Amino acid sequence: MIKSTYLILLVCITINVYGQKKQTLPILKSNTDTLDIKADNYLNEQSWVLSFKKKIDVLEVRIEDNPIKITFISTLDSISFVVKVGDQHDFFILNGIKKFHARIKGVPALFTRKNDSLADVNIQCLKTDLFSVTERNKNYPFNKAKRIELISFDDPNSDFTIPLPVKKGKLDQSKIREQKTLAINQINELTNIFYNIGRTPVPHLAYKAVDIGASCYEPRNGIVFFDSNDRVFEYVEICFGCRRSRVSSKRVKVGDECEQKHDILRDFFLEQGLKFGTVRDPID
Repeated sequence: MIKSTYLILLVCITINVYGQKKQTLPILKSNTDTLDIKADNYLNEQSWVLSFKKKIDVLEVRIEDNPIKITFISTLDSISFVVKVGDQHDFFILNGIKKFHARIKGVPALFTRKNDSLADVNIQCLKTDLFSVTERNKNYPFNKAKRIELISFDDPNSDFTIPLPVKKGKLDQSKIREQKTLAINQINELTNIFYNIGRTPVPHLAYKAVDIGASCYEPRNGIVFFDSNDRVFEYVEICFGCRRSRVSSKRVKVGDECEQKHDILRDFFLEQGLKFGTVRDPID
C-alpha cells in the first residue's frame, strides 16, 4: 500500500513538472518590426523596435502609486498586462518565422511625490560646526592665498554682460566698481559659509535636486585670490540675482550648494560694504 502510494505520488510530480516545462508564453503577432506601447491612456507610437541583439528585451515600467496597464500593439494584434511593482510578464512577439522574447518588469518610480518632498528637504541649507577654522582654511585656494578680496565689477561701455575682469593674473581696475580686502576674521567667516553650510542630510534619498539657480547669468561680483606675487591665481565669479556662480578652475571647492546659500553669501558681501550687484531689486 505504501509502495503504491509512493508510485502514484511520483507519477503526479512527474506530470506536474512536465506540464510546467510545456507551459507556453503568450504570443503577440506582428508583420512589422515596430510596435506601439500604450501605458494606461497614453499611447507611444512605434516606440518598440524588434531586435535580435538581446536574448530577452525588457521594458521597465516605473510604478509610483497605482498599477499601470501596459499594452503592446502591432498592426495585427495587441496584448495587455496590468503591472505592479515587482511584477514580471514574459511573452513572445512573432513576426513571420522570427520570434522575439519580450519582458515587462514593474519597478519603483524614481520621481515620486515622496521623493520630490525628500529632495526639497535635502536642498534646504543647514548650518553645522563640522569643520574647525583650521580645517576650513586648509581648503584650496584659501591655503595658498596671500590676500583675498571681494569685488564688484561692470563695464559701462559695454551693452553685454562681462566676465570677472582678470587677464594674465591682473584685475582690470577700469571695470572694478568696489573692492575690499578681507581680514583674517572675515576670511574665517567666509570659509564658515562655504564649508559649514550645506544641504540638509536626508536618509534614503533617491535623488538630489541639481539645478538651484535661475537660467540667467549676469555676474557682477566675485571673490579673488592673490598669490605672493600679487597675481590673481583663482577666483569665484558670482551672480547673486540669478543665484549662480562659476569657479576659475576645478580645483576651487566652495562646498555644497543649497537653497539659501547665495543669499547668505550676499549678506556677507553687504556686511563688507559691497553694494553693487548685491542690493536686492524690488522683485528679488
